[in-house]
Amino acid sequence: RAQRALCAAAAAGDKEQAMADKITKELGATSVKVDDISGGCGSMYNITVVSPQFEGKRLVQQHKMVTEVLKEDIAEMHGLTLQTSAK
Repeated sequence: RAQRALCAAAAAGDKEQAMADKITKELGATSVKVDDISGGCGSMYNITVVSPQFEGKRLVQQHKMVTEVLKEDIAEMHGLTLQTSAK
């Protein structure tokens, strides 16, 4: 059981990194933080993104940009919180 828990935690870390990489690549983000806030099971995430592409965009537009990049990942989640800014 312990090995399974470690594997699940490693897989969750990989998932977080993969999402961060997508956001960085697609949105030219200067800072991305993806945290699994579901206790390691990968069902709920807190994501913080700073990207110059958000400049002049309303918060709703910024969030839409992130959710579009993570569309496939979001389909597998129970919940997501986003914080976005241009600086």
